This record gives sequence, structure tokens and C-alpha cells, in this order.
Amino acid sequence: MMRDRRQTLMGCFLIFCLVAFLAPTANGLIHKLSIKNDRRLAFRIETFGFFTGGVMEMAIENFKVVDDKGSLWDDLSAGFIIKHIETDSGSFIEETDASKCVSLLDEPERGDTIAVKVTKPSKENEKQSKVITIDKTRPEGFYTVVFLNCQPGTYVSFDLTLTNYNPGPNYLSAGLTALPTLYAMLFVVWTVILGVWLFHFMRGQGKRIFRIHHLVTGIILLKLLTLLFEAIEFHYKKTTGHPGGWVIAYYIFSGLKGTMMFVVIALIGTGWAFIKPFLGEKDKNIFLVVIPLQILANIAIIVLEETAPEVLRLVDIICCGAILVPIIWSIKHLRDAAAIDGKAKRNMEKLKLFREFYLLVVTYIYFTRIIVFLLDATLHYQYVWLGEFFTELATLIFWGLTGYKFRPVADNPYLKLDDEEEDAEREEAQRQSRTEAGETIVMEPLEPKNIDVTIN
Repeated sequence: MMRDRRQTLMGCFLIFCLVAFLAPTANGLIHKLSIKNDRRLAFRIETFGFFTGGVMEMAIENFKVVDDKGSLWDDLSAGFIIKHIETDSGSFIEETDASKCVSLLDEPERGDTIAVKVTKPSKENEKQSKVITIDKTRPEGFYTVVFLNCQPGTYVSFDLTLTNYNPGPNYLSAGLTALPTLYAMLFVVWTVILGVWLFHFMRGQGKRIFRIHHLVTGIILLKLLTLLFEAIEFHYKKTTGHPGGWVIAYYIFSGLKGTMMFVVIALIGTGWAFIKPFLGEKDKNIFLVVIPLQILANIAIIVLEETAPEVLRLVDIICCGAILVPIIWSIKHLRDAAAIDGKAKRNMEKLKLFREFYLLVVTYIYFTRIIVFLLDATLHYQYVWLGEFFTELATLIFWGLTGYKFRPVADNPYLKLDDEEEDAEREEAQRQSRTEAGETIVMEPLEPKNIDVTIN
């Protein structure tokens, strides 16, 4: 059973590494998009923030329209519109509005909307190009590229190379220019935190250091390495328009970091090492759900981040819900233990800690998965980087408070388990694990003892 679990988890990890190495090269700001037999009448391609002097270059090749029978259409009525919008959320509101498709494409420019109508190629593999400059006559801000097909019931195929950049050239969107510096600064902060954790909290006489503390060390190390590679990746995106091979290192360390963070939160939630020295069968099942889901989420980041972000968000929310379950179990276990055993005071102290940890996890999940998402949709084009800043700040605060509450210090009342209590907890955990596995626990009767009674 355990061997099968290990093989399953190892297989998921190997799949993740393979996907990371085979990741498509469209993760830079020079996009190469290939559309084959698409029957949608309208869909968004990309949204980019421009400063004055920014440039958008479009190159369209192999454009063709066919009907249900596969016959080519000579009379083309399709193309692209580039629309100025106030916030990134605006790109999702109007992209399916194709009712005025023909009139939109017939006018090269109407207000803040630019039209690029595709014409029938005069020869095979003919390239159609368009260069749009955001000069002083056009407003700065977000510009979204939307494809329109004004011929219902037809299928469209084309290859598009889209290059966006601001003066410099700076290939990052206007609101993301600060990200390389932000990630570099956060890398320094987490490096300092690693030093404090190793040389202050993890050293000293009388401290009880559990395996979970070493896992926290691993999280901090993976986090700072992820920030390092992310800073390098965005630096190359900014200067060249493509992250190069650095994106592979980022995906691997980001995937490991994300998976380990969820595992450690779940381990703390089960009370492993703090309440009980072993994991029960129900606890192990939680990890069989959380770890594959996290690996799946990391694969979704690589493959589906731009094409199906709602799938990524759904998997992430399921993972977040799963790690709350063991925390609730631990709170129930401590509440029951406080009511029946003779160590109510200590159990109530632990109960208080796990209630605080539960509220901390819920607040962290709510803020980073909901509040930041809503914030990203409403931010001004120059301040999009604030969404990432608040996410990283919340992560820093969450792990700072978690590490401090469960730190390995001698006088931490939550981590004190005397030998008698530890033996009792170990015996209880083993009995619970056998019970959950469906085994029958047989209570052995006491052997009768011969008692000599002498009556004077």
C-alpha cells in the first residue's frame, strides 16, 4: 500500500518535470499563436499595457476560412480589433460582442479602437503585417487584441506573431515593469529570514526540534530560490521579450515550493509532531489528495495559464479546501481530549493555538485567492504589480506568524510533550490507525494471579 502511494506520487512528480521541460515557448512577451479550424466568432488574444511610444507588431500568415464541407471562402470578413480599455477586467466584458463585427472591421480606426482587416492572400504563405504605435494621439493604458470572424458557421485557421514592447525596448507590460526589482528584493528578504531561522531559532540548548522544523527550512530555501529564478526570468522577459531557459528552473522550483507549502500546512494541521507522533489513515488520505492536486495545479500553470485560467483557479481552491480538513480534525480532537483527560489545561492551550492557526490559514487563502483576484481586475494599468506585491506580502506574513508560533524554543508551551504523554499519544495514534484501517483490536484479558491469604 505504502509502496503504491510512493510510486503514484513519484509518477506525478516526473510528469510535472517532463511538462516543465516541454513547456511551450509562448510564455514570453513575443507571442506565437497557431489557430486551427476554430469556429468561434470572437475571442481575446492578449491584453498589454502601453506607455506613450509603445509599439505593437502583428504578423499574420496562412490565413484561411473554410465551411463545414472544407471548401475555402474567397470573400473574407474577419480580422482583429485593438481596443483601449481602462482595466484588465474590461477585456473579458466586450470580447464576445460580435454583432457589429462588419462595421468594426470596415473602419480602420474609430475612437480608441483600431481595426486590422485580413485580406485574401495573393499567394501561398503570404505574410500580412501591421505596426501600431501608441503615439501622443492615442491614450496610454491597456490595449486588448480581439479576433473577430463575421462569418458564422465557418472555421478559421491562421498563424499569428504578436510582439508588444514599450520604449527601451521594454517587453513587459506597463504595470509589470517593477516586478524584476520586486522579486530581487524579496529574494534578499527571504535569505535573511533563512539565516534567522537557521542560526537563531534552530540553534540553542534545550530546544525540541521536530522534523516539521526541517521541512520549514526546506520551504524557506525553495521560496528564495523561486524568487531568484523569477527575478531572472522577468529580467530576460523585460530585455529580450522571452525568458529563455530560466523559465524551466522557475517552474521546477515553484512547483516544489507550492507542493511543500501545502504539505507542511497540512502536516501542522494534523498535529503531526505537535499533538501526535504518527499520521492516521485519514491524515494520509488527505496527502494523497493534496499532493497530486498541487502537482496538477503546477502543470496547469505551465499548460493552461493563458488558455484556461479558470481551471487553474478551481484546482487551487480545491487544494486550499483540502488542507483545512486536518486542521478541523485536530481542533475536534483537542476539544474532546480536553474534556475527558486530566491534562485539560495543556490541551486547551494547544486548542487555542490550532484555532488561531485555522483562522490564519483561512485568512491567507481568502486574501490571496479572492481579494487579490478582485484587486487585479480593477487596478490601474501602471499598478498591476501591486497584486503580486500584496500576494508576496501576505505569504511573508503568513509564514512569519506560523514559524513564530510553532518555533522550536524551550519555553513554547505548545510544543511540550513529556515522555508519558508522548508514549500515550503514540499508542493512541497506532490504535486509531489500526481502527481506521478496519483491523479489530483485541483486548487481552489479565492473567489471574495466585494470592496467598494467611488467616491467623
